[in-house]
Amino acid sequence: MNTYAIAFDVGGSFIKSAVLNQDGEVVPNSYAIFPSKSKESRENIIKHLVFLIKEQVNRILDINFKITGVGYAFPGPFDYENGISYIKDVDKFEQLYNVNLRQLLLSKLRKDQLFKSKIHDDFQIVFENDANLFALGEQIAGNAGSYKKTIFITIGTGAGSAFMENGKLIKNRHDVPKNGWIYNQPFKNSIVDDYISKRGILRLAKNLDITIAGDEVKTLAEMAQNGNPKAREVFYEFGKNIGEVLNSHILTFRPDAIIFGGQIAKSKALFIDGIFDVIEDKTVTIDCSLENSFHTFIGVANLLSQAVPKK
Repeated sequence: MNTYAIAFDVGGSFIKSAVLNQDGEVVPNSYAIFPSKSKESRENIIKHLVFLIKEQVNRILDINFKITGVGYAFPGPFDYENGISYIKDVDKFEQLYNVNLRQLLLSKLRKDQLFKSKIHDDFQIVFENDANLFALGEQIAGNAGSYKKTIFITIGTGAGSAFMENGKLIKNRHDVPKNGWIYNQPFKNSIVDDYISKRGILRLAKNLDITIAGDEVKTLAEMAQNGNPKAREVFYEFGKNIGEVLNSHILTFRPDAIIFGGQIAKSKALFIDGIFDVIEDKTVTIDCSLENSFHTFIGVANLLSQAVPKK
């Protein structure tokens, strides 16, 4: 009997997902993108997450199979070990604050007899920081394996981060911020997350009197790529903010490379000059992953294979 796992890369706007086989490989035609519904009620979000699990199970074509687990790359703050969300004041998943997602999802799924018949005896639901899973996947399938020490930065609705040395995540050590998270570090008039994020870019655009339909960073990036001087300035200033944030961490952690992931990171060509103009250590390699979600999925599979089932 073949076994499968389901991976979700959760963002404020979209949830990306794939089914992975027992070898940790993405099953063909299982990759899908769904709306996150992150601003809806708790009931609607939970209902949506359950629906997505069942939707992905339907993509498995085997006649006889079992699901070993579901893994989530979830933004923080989050108690990943116990499956409790502490996200608030960031305009996404706020209705899940102090909610035990693992318990709620398990309860809903086990009431569905058809789904229950398809789960393995050791079925589990696991959570981990999205940047950590991206880092683990990059280490296995991306460019990170060629570096001894790497800082990973994922940029989307917030600033995710992970610090890795010799293939292992460093979360609590004197040369990294607590948990390896930079999002809540003081920066300028607030914290990093308010500057290295979608809203950070939109704030810069607003300061330059740029109006963007639907507040889409993609639209702003297209404007910059087409030569709009104000849009190009927005990304340049955004890059400078990134460089300023990174300087202190480069000084203490001394990485060989910095690897960017996340949707906004795909526009690296627009903000890389800003980074280089303010970054103090010019010897650090700066790279960008174009396989952010797929490497995150691989990280989820790795996490599930190592995790102890939580009943």
